[in-house]
Amino acid sequence: MTTTLSATAADAAPRALRVDQVPNVGITVGPNGISGGFAANVAATATSTGTTRLGLQPIAGACTGSLRQARVGVTWRNERTNRTDDAVFPVCAAGKPGPGVEAVTGTGRISFTTTIIGRTDQAFTVIPGTGFFFR
Repeated sequence: MTTTLSATAADAAPRALRVDQVPNVGITVGPNGISGGFAANVAATATSTGTTRLGLQPIAGACTGSLRQARVGVTWRNERTNRTDDAVFPVCAAGKPGPGVEAVTGTGRISFTTTIIGRTDQAFTVIPGTGFFFR
């Protein structure tokens, strides 16, 4: 007996993608000046045909401290089709990295830039995250 998987079944299994990047780096500011810093990498997961879940993976402890209320802005571009889009979503949820957002990226090389957006201007990006992955 031979079992074959359809393309739909194979596409249904989420698959982590390798992301080549410069992480997003910044500082947080409190009432007495600089209160901390952060670094965060983009995580990309192929979820279905042409759709990618984009999320942010901050350094340990950032979701319970400096980035607990921050958002991230991601701008991406499919270099094969030249399609671009952006999304803003919470960095963290319940003290852990948030689930991110589903983006219809298509296939090919996807380049991106990320910026941390602090609530009440308490988190500042010093180095925007930049990089790419292949989808």
